[in-house]
Amino acid sequence: MAKLVVSGVTKRFGGLVAVNNVSFSLESGRILALIGPNGAGKTTLFNCLTGFYKVNAGTVEYNGTNITNWTPNRIAVLGISRTFQVVQILQGMTVLENVLVGAYLRNANTVAATDKAIEALERVGMAHQAHELAANLTLPAKKRLEVAMSLATEPKVLMLDESMAGLTPTEIANATQLLKQLRSEGLALIVVEHVMEAVMPIADSVIVLDSGTKIAEGSPRDVVSNPRVISAYLGDKYAERVQY
Repeated sequence: MAKLVVSGVTKRFGGLVAVNNVSFSLESGRILALIGPNGAGKTTLFNCLTGFYKVNAGTVEYNGTNITNWTPNRIAVLGISRTFQVVQILQGMTVLENVLVGAYLRNANTVAATDKAIEALERVGMAHQAHELAANLTLPAKKRLEVAMSLATEPKVLMLDESMAGLTPTEIANATQLLKQLRSEGLALIVVEHVMEAVMPIADSVIVLDSGTKIAEGSPRDVVSNPRVISAYLGDKYAERVQY
């Protein structure tokens, strides 16, 4: 089981408040969608939760342990893994070698790590590309590779930053099916996504950020009918398009 509790997290860059007093909690077997317009603070919040940015105020707790401002590697060892809005892969290595980097976190034995890496590639539909050079992949494929790298670390909390960007409708359907499967296996997921028609029907809860501030939190149905959310992000016609 995993429980992430975020309390009053604030991040400032000089006079700019990029994340303003954000709080929420997430438990195993739940998908939290984190949405909002560009520049709302979603990726900055990810960076605060995973140690890439030091917070100015607030706390992050994981299973009762205060992990605020821990280093990214310590947080990864705990079981919190993430992808990046701007893809972070090892361009000069093969697809399999990239995923092995994640698998070695918990598997010192190369055979065991390779098995775990191949399993992660199979989950994202990339096992047939295992020996391709990562630099030669398309951007959507690089995003899927990054998901496989995260899965290979065997996380309890998985944080995905726009992992569906640029995918075809078929690829999006496969991605959402994977998220549902991971949830059924007990992972806690935080998903930053602009493909609303894909993520909203599978989200258990939604948080909306605007200018670094949480302006709404609740079920997908409640959030899409919130006038403040419609004004800030979704637009008047959005709720009519989404099927639950």
